[in-house]
Amino acid sequence: MPQGPQISDRLEETMVCPFCRRRFPGYTECPVHDLSLVAIDESGEVRADRHGAEFFADPRLGRRGVLLGSVVVLIAFVAPFARSSEADASALFMAIDGAKNLWLIPCAALAQLWILWSRRSKALLRTARAAVFGLAVGGTLPLVYTTWRITRVAEGTGDAVAWSWGLWLMLVGFVLSAVTAWRLGGSR
Repeated sequence: MPQGPQISDRLEETMVCPFCRRRFPGYTECPVHDLSLVAIDESGEVRADRHGAEFFADPRLGRRGVLLGSVVVLIAFVAPFARSSEADASALFMAIDGAKNLWLIPCAALAQLWILWSRRSKALLRTARAAVFGLAVGGTLPLVYTTWRITRVAEGTGDAVAWSWGLWLMLVGFVLSAVTAWRLGGSR
């Protein structure tokens, strides 16, 4: 008695490249575009992936806190950071002026955004939880060190330093990213 095509054969036949729409039997990725093959339905339309994301801020993946924290850090990096009797300075100005370690702050925030952008499934985001947490903690270290150094120099010269809202906003952004990093990918 002849049997119809096996389920795996039917599934293989309906897997296509999301870019060029060509079938590649026996492959899991398009050999031309290096994209994962996606399933199509009977009408030829690409089926939505239950585990993947269609857009960057998909709420199913738990990205919102890290996304918001990273954006806040990037905005605060150009905001007023410290105020002395002579001038106001942003972290950007201080990094340009000689506090080179402050460049690690936007690098950590941009790395978090890159992780969110490049990982489109729940499973991949779960594997990035520790990395995003480490970037958030690592991003605060230049802040702590630079504020300590500026305070020591100001005490030595007799000048007073007032910390502006940019510093506090960067700290809030990194704390938000660190706390919400463990929610990436949602629950199983």
